[in-house]
Amino acid sequence: MNDRVTRQLASYAAGLRFKDLPREVVAHAKVAVLNIVAAAIGGARTRIGRIHAKLAKDFGGGISESTLIGGGGKVSRAAAAYANGNLAFALDYEDVCHYVIHAGPIVVPAALAIGESIGASGRQFLTAVVAGYESGTRIGLSMQPTAERGAHVWGQQYTPFAACAAVGHLLGLKAEAMDAAFGVTGTYATVPSAYKYFGIVAETRPMREAKLGWGWMSMAGTMGALSAQAGLRGGHGILDGQEGFWIMGGSDRVDHSQIVKDLGTTWLLLDTDFKLHPSIAWNHPPYVALCKLIAEHDVRAKDVVNVRVRNVGVNRIADYAPRSAVDAQFSLPYCIATTLLREPVSARLYDEKLIASRRVRSLLAKIECVADEQMELDWFQRNQMRTHIAITLTDGRTLEQTVTFPQDKPRYGKPDAIQKLRTMADYRFNEARIARIVDTIERLDKLTDIRDLMKLLA
Repeated sequence: MNDRVTRQLASYAAGLRFKDLPREVVAHAKVAVLNIVAAAIGGARTRIGRIHAKLAKDFGGGISESTLIGGGGKVSRAAAAYANGNLAFALDYEDVCHYVIHAGPIVVPAALAIGESIGASGRQFLTAVVAGYESGTRIGLSMQPTAERGAHVWGQQYTPFAACAAVGHLLGLKAEAMDAAFGVTGTYATVPSAYKYFGIVAETRPMREAKLGWGWMSMAGTMGALSAQAGLRGGHGILDGQEGFWIMGGSDRVDHSQIVKDLGTTWLLLDTDFKLHPSIAWNHPPYVALCKLIAEHDVRAKDVVNVRVRNVGVNRIADYAPRSAVDAQFSLPYCIATTLLREPVSARLYDEKLIASRRVRSLLAKIECVADEQMELDWFQRNQMRTHIAITLTDGRTLEQTVTFPQDKPRYGKPDAIQKLRTMADYRFNEARIARIVDTIERLDKLTDIRDLMKLLA
């Protein structure tokens, strides 16, 4: 068991330089930033987003350090990390890396908040983002539980380390201070409460609207790094040994080598998946499978007799009567129903009137979600999501489609992120403003001050 992985990772996060980043990593980081900016702008128009912005002003107001995305003014940098992280997750439209971490709403808001407060360059900002994605994903991979343990305790509570690595890098922390920052961040992390969040449908609905608190996680990592900068010492080695963060976070195993394997030569950021649909990642293979059937057979909702879906996590996402936006984001039947109805994929997908509408409710009654033990094992043991969907039509035909992620996941690149931004921002920004945002993010490596971007996002 490696007892010094924390210091090795701290040294990496502190010492990474823009010149170390391959061209494709820089390009992917820009898409990651654009994707999160789009999600946060869309999240700002939601009821949940407005609540988080108000809370940020309540505890971070009076200090004009960092911008609230989507027109919320300025607050302290910790409060901005909190609010913008939550805005980026309000629609569940963020990203996922190796299916172990949603790094975007943790890293990007923290790096924007600190970068704006110190006038960081675009290159400094991008390097910090990469440090955050790489550090958080490696920690997440190292402490995934067995299938038996993961079926009961799970939660990605390690995510604050991603924000800490990014912020610590921007603040110029050296290896020892970064190690201490990780220690503080581990103390600030939440308990692994995923299953009391999107747990068994009968026990957890209506779902808690704070979700898993990605904004809080972003703020926790930000405060961990700021605490070390302020002079808090000690607490080294939070990831190390038999009593490291892995067991604190509820896992039953750890592979410390995952944290430092090929560090600086293999870039996990390149494996980041960007969400195609604003809902839990488990919904995405059925969504893609259904879109294929609709495209190939021109399936219409009025012709559907029933839909049968085998998928991972069915007992947690087979919500046939969602009552709120968050319920709907974590409802596989709602995703199926609104896709069959050809509802636009936008922030309006979760308007309360649509959720309660007769046409949605009548279609929900025709959908059956079926658990599959092997699909569950594939998820926990192989980081693989499989689905099978069968649609019976009024003419007697049954259409079937099988999809496996990540193999069958459609490619997602810059054009897709730009389209997401246009869709999410149309309520607030005109096309010229959107084009300027896209151009500024594309030129981040040439930008002398990240505040030029933040002015556009206000």
